Amino acid sequence: MEKLIPAENFFSSSHPAALDLPHLITALDAELLGKVIHLTKSKPGLWGVNAPFDENEVFDRARESAPFSAWAFPANQAEILSFGMLLQEAVFGIKLMMLDAGFDEGTLVRLATPTGQRLETGAYVIEGYQDLPTLGGLIERCGWALIPIGPERSKALFITSPSRREWVATLKGWCGRDGRNCGALRDEGGRLFIADAPAPAKHRENAIAHRIDHLLGEFESYFGGSDGLGALVEQRIQARRKLQHDITRSKFGGGGGGGT
Repeated sequence: MEKLIPAENFFSSSHPAALDLPHLITALDAELLGKVIHLTKSKPGLWGVNAPFDENEVFDRARESAPFSAWAFPANQAEILSFGMLLQEAVFGIKLMMLDAGFDEGTLVRLATPTGQRLETGAYVIEGYQDLPTLGGLIERCGWALIPIGPERSKALFITSPSRREWVATLKGWCGRDGRNCGALRDEGGRLFIADAPAPAKHRENAIAHRIDHLLGEFESYFGGSDGLGALVEQRIQARRKLQHDITRSKFGGGGGGGT
């Protein structure tokens, strides 16, 4: 059954570009990145983050500048496809957007530079790429973008130009077969929601069982058994809820800066 999730924790704008363009929202992971790369036949780059490898495959995590096109180098593509710690830290800690590394950097500077505002509390909040007023115009030029969203950046907004709407349909079908939820923005009486739909029951149940088996296998390998796992899982659920609550408060000025 479809679930309506308030979009305030994912979008700051009351009318983001995704409302008017083909899009899909689902879990952000290595599988999704691989599917997007295969679907778009592109080499994605992380706009907002300097590529860690240069053309000679020399690694510099603290690189102060690099052309956006450097993300197309094989070593940098491997980092993206692996969805390893470096990429995960960037996704969680930095506002970024993924799109074709071959796209014109000058246009990105002009159309994909977030602005900020100071709240009454004094906190300075920089908008996420999903809220850019110029995002629609950018997508018309570059064709697609994948933007991490949500309190923990655990979701991804895949957005395309109208001429590429078949990509969204293909991704939606893949989500169903992979057992994962997917959704889209919906305006309900002037309030923004994510209409989140589960995969067909058979695929969903298979995916859940697979992930539980994987967790149990890891738990037994590392800790020698799964005794007490149920209680530990409940503790972590409560801890995650608190974290998400704290991040939401930070976004709306209850603490430090932040945002989706």
